[in-house]
Amino acid sequence: MKSNGLASALTGAVMISALITAWVSARYFFSMREWQKLQAQYMIMNNVRSAAQALANESVEYSKTNNRIDPILYHYDIKPRPGTNPPAAPVTPRPASK
Repeated sequence: MKSNGLASALTGAVMISALITAWVSARYFFSMREWQKLQAQYMIMNNVRSAAQALANESVEYSKTNNRIDPILYHYDIKPRPGTNPPAAPVTPRPASK
């Protein structure tokens, strides 16, 4: 039997293609699994942030009727101290005129 060089080259190319496909598939699988873990952590962090924001808003509302909570709100910068200036608005550059 004769050895056909073209058939050997094509077989080698198919084998290399199969190995590359397997490697890319494995990377995709592990990347998607990591993405799902990160997405779950993001959802948890978002829920915690929402709960903390709701608690802060309720505390500010409560401080309107009972001002003994104000030192705690001032300490954590939830409520601005009286007599302090609010933060300045960001400056937007003007468009250049011709």
